[in-house]
Amino acid sequence: MNNRRLARGAMLIALALALQAVRLVLPLPQPVSTFVIGSLVHMMLVLTWKLSGLGTALLLALLLPLTAYLQGQVLLPLLIPVIWAGNVLFVVMLQLFSANHRLALFLPPLAKAVLMGVAAWCVVNIVALPNPALRKTIMFGMSVPQLVTAFIGIWLARQVFLRIRKL
Repeated sequence: MNNRRLARGAMLIALALALQAVRLVLPLPQPVSTFVIGSLVHMMLVLTWKLSGLGTALLLALLLPLTAYLQGQVLLPLLIPVIWAGNVLFVVMLQLFSANHRLALFLPPLAKAVLMGVAAWCVVNIVALPNPALRKTIMFGMSVPQLVTAFIGIWLARQVFLRIRKL
């Protein structure tokens, strides 16, 4: 890996982690925070993959859930591997379907949401959370928002990438 690509990857990772931390300084309601910051984080995963390569994007995919947990956004530590798996699947599927823009727009978000929803269901049942509201909150957060924010993130990344290419 050359120095320019390494520096670009480091800057993209730093920017993604900074965007994820916006929720700590900008008091947004939880649903707004989830969808806005989730979309920006997915955008950064896509941009990191496109601009710095699969390896750097996979590193970012692993760092994001750790920082989210440290920020208090991930309620159970057992959900960190679930998010890791979802992020890795998302990035790998972007790579696999990069030649077909329609499939790349829809399949990675769908696969990530399904994987995370099923895996979160398993975790919630293994832990046997007694609070039904907490169970529903976790299950919702690991499914529908993942699908929506991943889709929006891909679309945003395409818009940014088109503007970068014009420069």
